[in-house]
Amino acid sequence: MAGEGGSVDAVYYRDGASNRLAMRVLVAARRAMLDLFMREMRPTRETRILDIGVSDEENEGANFLEKGYPHPENITCAGIGTGEAVRAAYPAVGFVGIVPGAPLPFPDGTFDVACSNAVLEHVGGPAARRAFVLEHLRVARAVFLTMPNRWFPVEHHTGLPLLHWSPALFRRTLAGTRFDHWARVDALDFLDGARLRAEWPSDVPVRIVATGVPLGPLSSNLALIARRPG
Repeated sequence: MAGEGGSVDAVYYRDGASNRLAMRVLVAARRAMLDLFMREMRPTRETRILDIGVSDEENEGANFLEKGYPHPENITCAGIGTGEAVRAAYPAVGFVGIVPGAPLPFPDGTFDVACSNAVLEHVGGPAARRAFVLEHLRVARAVFLTMPNRWFPVEHHTGLPLLHWSPALFRRTLAGTRFDHWARVDALDFLDGARLRAEWPSDVPVRIVATGVPLGPLSSNLALIARRPG
């Protein structure tokens, strides 16, 4: 589905990051996530990275890995859009189109690290999230997934405070308004550490780390960090 700005991802930046202050907060959060990625994954010049769900909407807050990673030639971007904005902004990276819900078009173990940012909350319910995670684990030896923390006081996609702490009330209130897109469970689900841990494959050790804007248990984002056994 194309957003109002013409790209498939325009809707993701239309509401929550629609003013300068919101964009500054978003940029600060994503810089913190890049710092965490570098500390935890310890990539080298040879590390092969797959970034799943890159944005076709290029702005200050989009595609933080491509913006800051020192060896972009070793990044393969995977996205559901055309990839035109990604190729234009980051000519050193590769781009591969993917289909939502379909297996990734890579053999097992192709990459050293598979990562995604702000994608898991959009893929659907628990079964779809598990399949998405398992694809990360299939194509790479280590994974790094980041997503909004539902307990951050401001909902990321709408900029509305506190209402999302009651998902049912959030959906009823937004249905039929200009935020109607976000009222659908298939467009946005709310994730926290307990839910992520409950849905994570039991045979793969995982760490859940607060990141982004630092507010302890209310921090803006969470990161799932895991390595396949063996």
